[in-house]
Parts: sequence; C-alpha cells; structure tokens
Amino acid sequence: AAASPNAMYLESLYTQWKSNPASLDTTWTAYFEAVEAGKPPAAPPVSGGALRKAAMDSTLVRASAQGLTGVGHVPGGVTGGGLQNLIRAYQMRGHEAADLDPLGLHEWRAIFNKEGVPELDPRYHGFTDADMEKTFDVEFPGMAKSMTLREIVSTLQRTYANKVGVEYFHIQDLKKVEWIRARVEDPAFVPSSKERLVEIYRSLCQVDTFESFLGTKYKTTKRFGCDGGEAAVVGIDAAIAKAVGLGVTDVIIGMPHRGRLNMLTNVVGKSMVQMFAEFKGTHYSFDELMDVMDSQDWAFAGDVKYHLGTSNPREFPGGKVANMTLEANPSHLETVNTVTLGRTRAKQFYAGNTEEQKKAIMPVLFHGDASFAGQGVCYETMQLAQVQEFGTGGTFHVIINNQIGFTTDPIDDRSTMYCSDLGKAFGLPIFHCNGDDPASVVAAFELAAEWRQAWGQDVIIDVICYRRYGHNESLNPDYTQPQLYKQIGTHPRAQGIFAQRLVEAGVASQAELDSIRAGIWAKHEEAFVASDSYQGTAMEWVATKWEGFAKPTDEASSTPTAVDLELLKQIGIKLSEAPSGFNLHSGLKRQFKKKREDLDAGEAIDWAAAEGLAWGTLLLEGNHVRITGQDVQSGTFAHRHCVFTDQKNGEKYCALDNLNLGKQERFIARNSILAEYAVLGFELGYSYENPHALLIWEAQFGDFANTAQVMIDQFISAGEHKWLQQSGIVMLLPHGYEGQGAEHSSCRIERFLQLCDDDEDDIPSFEKDFGRNQIQKSNWQVVNVTTPANVFH
Repeated sequence: AAASPNAMYLESLYTQWKSNPASLDTTWTAYFEAVEAGKPPAAPPVSGGALRKAAMDSTLVRASAQGLTGVGHVPGGVTGGGLQNLIRAYQMRGHEAADLDPLGLHEWRAIFNKEGVPELDPRYHGFTDADMEKTFDVEFPGMAKSMTLREIVSTLQRTYANKVGVEYFHIQDLKKVEWIRARVEDPAFVPSSKERLVEIYRSLCQVDTFESFLGTKYKTTKRFGCDGGEAAVVGIDAAIAKAVGLGVTDVIIGMPHRGRLNMLTNVVGKSMVQMFAEFKGTHYSFDELMDVMDSQDWAFAGDVKYHLGTSNPREFPGGKVANMTLEANPSHLETVNTVTLGRTRAKQFYAGNTEEQKKAIMPVLFHGDASFAGQGVCYETMQLAQVQEFGTGGTFHVIINNQIGFTTDPIDDRSTMYCSDLGKAFGLPIFHCNGDDPASVVAAFELAAEWRQAWGQDVIIDVICYRRYGHNESLNPDYTQPQLYKQIGTHPRAQGIFAQRLVEAGVASQAELDSIRAGIWAKHEEAFVASDSYQGTAMEWVATKWEGFAKPTDEASSTPTAVDLELLKQIGIKLSEAPSGFNLHSGLKRQFKKKREDLDAGEAIDWAAAEGLAWGTLLLEGNHVRITGQDVQSGTFAHRHCVFTDQKNGEKYCALDNLNLGKQERFIARNSILAEYAVLGFELGYSYENPHALLIWEAQFGDFANTAQVMIDQFISAGEHKWLQQSGIVMLLPHGYEGQGAEHSSCRIERFLQLCDDDEDDIPSFEKDFGRNQIQKSNWQVVNVTTPANVFH
C-alpha cells in the first residue's frame, strides 16, 4: 500500500484507468494490472510532483466527463497537451501575474521573482502567433465550447490574473482543490449586479467617510486609520455577513491598531457617538474618576483608543444576530492572536463543545504584512489549528498588506515572495486581492467564509494595499520612502476609483453615488454633535464582564477550602485505579498501590496526590478544570500521571474525567505544542470566559516561562489595570535543584515580584481579614508552595 498522500494520487489515477484505460499512458496499464493480479508491482511510473500532477489531470478528466464546471479540460487531450498545460499554468501560477498592487509597482516581484512566469505565455507551450486565431474545443466556465486561442487566454487572464490572485495548488487534498477551482472559475465569482455593486459602494463609503471625517476633525491626532486599505474592512464585513448566513453566531476578532477604530464602528457595531466622545475626551467625567482614585485608592489606568476592545450584539440582514467581540490588545504585534483563539475555544466549549458549535463560533485575526512574515508567534498560532483541545474549526486570517513595515521595505522584512507564504506550510488557500477593487475583495472574503464553514480550516486573505500616511498620521514617511510617497500622494482614494468605475460602466450615475456619500457624511456630523452630551461608563468597552465579582474596593468573603475526609478518600481511590482490562505500566501499579496506602493512613500525601484531590473536589463542585503545557499529563518530574496509557494498545484513560462519584464538570489535561508564548496566550484567552473555572498553564520547567514574557508583561500582569480585563489564569512554574544546570532551577520569581503592583507605602491590616484586601488590590499573587497541603488549599 502506498503511503499518503501518494495513495490518494494513485487512487485518482486508478479510478480513471478503470473507466478508460486508453486515457493514460500504457505504463499505467501494466502497473494497475499487476496490482489487480496481486503481484508485487514495480514502482509507479512517476513519483513526487509528477505523480501529483498526473493525479490532478486525472481529476480534471473525470470531472469533465461528469459535466462538472471549473475543470479546464481539453477534450481529446490527455495529460501533457499544450493547451491543457497552458490552462494548468494559469491555475497554478496566474496569481504571479495578477494585477494586485493598487500602485502598480509589484515590487515584491522585482525582488523575489525577477524572471516572471514564462509558463503563462502560449509560446512556452509550443504555440505561435499564427495559432492565436485558431479555434479549439475546450470546457471551461465562461468559455464557449469552441473559442480561439486568443479568447481562451483572455478568459484565463480574467479569471486567474486579474484583481484576485488565488494560490491553492499546493493543497494536498484534491477535493479541496476542486472545490476552490469550481468557484473561482465561475464567471459570477466577482459581483457584477447593480444592486450588489451599489451595496459594496455604500459599505466602502462608510469606511472611507469614517477616516476622512476623523482626518478633518482631528488633523494631528493619532488614529492609525486604514486609509489606503479601506477595502479590507468592507471585505471582512461582507465575510462575516456571509458566515452569519451560514450559521455563525459569534465572531471573536483579534487585530492590531491599524484600522481598529474603523472596525469597532463599522464591523463590531460600536456607536459612533461613543467613539467621537472618546476623541473629545467627554465619554466619562475626569473629576469623578479622580474622586474614586482618591477615596478608594484604586483605579484603572486606561489605554489609548486603538488598543481597547469591546463586545456587542449586532443584527445582520435577514434579522440574524451575532455576538461581536474585539479583543483588547497591546502594541506588541501578533501577541493577541492566541488570546483570541483561546477565548474562541472557551466559547465553543461552554456552548456545548460540538462540531456544530465550532462552526458557529468563528475567530478572525488581522495581521500586518511585516509582522505576519516576521513574528514567530504566527507560526505557533497556526500550528495549534489541528491540535486536540486547541483547534477552533478554522481561523479567518486577514493580512493588511501595506507593503511596508513601519519604515522597512519588503526586501528587508522577509525572504519569501509573499508575506503570506507561511500559509503554504499548512496547506491553506491564500487569496491575494487588489485593495483598490472592493468588488474583487468582497468576492475573495466571501469565498473564504464559505471555505471556513465548509472545511473547518484556516484561510488567508492578503489584501495588497498601501498606507496613505506614515506609521501614524503625525509621522512624515518622506524621510525614508520619498519616491513611494510621492506616488501615494497623487493616488486617488479607493472610494473615488470605485465610483468612477461604476459610473463608466453605467452601473450608477454620479448623482446617485454623491447622494449616498453625502448621506453618510451627514450621519457622521449628527453623531459628532450628539457626542457632546454623551456620558458613558468605564466598563462599556470591556470585552468580558465578570458580573457579581467583588471589585478591588469591595470587601470580599473567604471560602473554607477544607473537604470532607471520606470524599477525599473516595476521590483518591478513583485517581489510583484504571478500568478493568486496562494494561497499566508496572511502575504505575506500584505508585498507585503506595498512594492508596498513604491515603488510608492519612499521611505522606505527595504533591501529585494533593493536586489530584483538589482538582477532583473542584470538578464535583461544578468547576471546569483545564491544564495544558508541554508535558502536563505525566508532569515534568514524571510525578502526575493524570492520564494513563494502555501498555498494549496505546489507549488513554483519564481518571479525573471519570470519577463516577456524582455529577461533575469536565477535566482536560492536554499536552501542548512546544511553544510557551502561544499556549500561555491561548489559556489566558480561555480564562476570560468563565471566572469559576480553574485554568492552568504549566511550564515544562519554570525557567522556560521567559519565552512567554511578552504575554506575561503585556496581558497577564497589566491587562486589568489597562483594560479592566479580568482573568483567573494560573501559571504553574515547577523547578528543582537536581543538577540540571541554571536553566532548570529557577522560575525567576524576582521578575514576577517586580511586576506586582503593590503600593509599597500602603501597609495592609492583618487584624480583620488577614490581608485579603491587599490581595484584592494586587494585580496577581505570587505563591511559593512548599508542601502538598499548600497545593491542595
């Protein structure tokens, strides 16, 4: 039997051979006859890339015979025909010649692909100029049955080398390749009706007017607008609407600062009145805030507008409502990625943890071109996609490709032709779009939404656009990119380009479009005036609110942590036994025997036993417990073993998830990928959703937590102070003194102590509450547990 994916390719060729042996080279007949006869066959006639290409051709031939569209098959031609190869070249490499850069520069091609794509030239396949007017029979969507070669090439260019470049032939699954091909080769792929084009124009005007309006009212204020990339906001709005129509009920968005304010108002649904009040500084009373700080000795610091998140139910056409969440994030690019995915996974878990819920709750991540190509956490994020207990049913990735990273040109920020090339490693479809063509952008975004719902897999949209101003509106980009910004300075806005196109095509009159734009501007003016009297509250922009929990200024109550001794013994017995017929390791049998003896004697309870007993009681009290990290099932010191492995068949058994002592919550212990940064962020996001769950991330050794230092500094220690974002995340940082060197003997506890926000001038009283008020006012607790009893309580 051939190994996958070769087996899949051979199966495709075998199916074609069975239906028509003459359609393949005679060498395949000899091969398949040997297989059917049960003889050991020689190696397949071709292998590697040639085998994949032959299988792809086979799929096209069968699809054509079945009357499927999108196949690009030339009747009478077998694999290797000149016209068939020309069609295949456009399907595979047409994106390399597509009109993707609004500025017409395509600098990445000059840097990374200087030779161009000769396969797209008919002469490469043996045709001459005299052949251009010859007629060929071809089956391809949008083509007549019989067309000249010139007409065929024109159709191919319109399909694959236009304003959308599609990369998908690197995908191993032929069914997925065919799924994409059938849709992008459909002549109706890009919207063309008046109703739809005017709708897209209206959406573009909403996005463009927001930026222009703020630019007019606040000329010197940083807002990190999406000027130059407006179509990306139009696209994601259309994609979410499409996804909601396909069953999505929740959308969780993680994104950097660029375009964030626009997304908040035009996609998430935040009130423009509230947004303008924040710009004016009238959204809350500064005097009242100062009174609170003086009287209660505690207050949040706040953050810049383009870091804040929110949560909001939004109604879509047709009356469907989706809950929109935008995560608060720091300036550290891409750090919010796995936080977003962790919250998404938690929402899916608490909603029922079914495949249907995975489809219904969708994460969206926005990236910059330089950060997506350069930040390693992007790879870590995508590596989580198919891992058990970390997958979210597909993430929607959007790259706002400004073709610059702050002041760094593409030649200096990556070694690949596209900033999105990371996606190829994971077999993801990648849609490159020209940011000045919102109709094509919408087509790509909506197809990406369909892909996510159909296949439960990540998808990447690369919106190639430009940054109209500097890194922010107050920076002059002429210092570093004078020629580029001279061209950008004369380049019309996407709204004006699209309006001109609609008028010239007879889709709408200039008066119609002017009326739409004037109406949207008037609504912005109305909201701006209304913002003068707007009075909000500090909590209205918090993405998650833990209702009913004591504030730092309230007096909290304590809860006894003691548990009935008989219940502890019952739990202990369950933790040290396996189901009948389960083949435990002999070493575990001895350990479990000793644990039961210690439990009966009520002494020498070890660390792992105390931990397991605590988790068991929490589960029986209705609290979800989840622990993840690189080796959490066995534990760093082979001490935990909360998941058993059958020594004969490799099956797993988790006693804590099967206590059978009454109703209990779910226990999850899952070994993670070897990436502290991404996994800690994921668990942090997971912790946001439920204050009653125990969420633990365990470093393999506490020393390795510094690989996740950005997450610790920007989110965990400071998140509540900046954003009022509460979390109950527990970082478990084990280490020891066992002669393993400096990297295995310290969790750098001094760093965590330094990040505590205790007021050194405020000496807490221990008379009444034993310092509980001090704990409430602190951003976190640093605990050095020294005995199993410490661990339990």
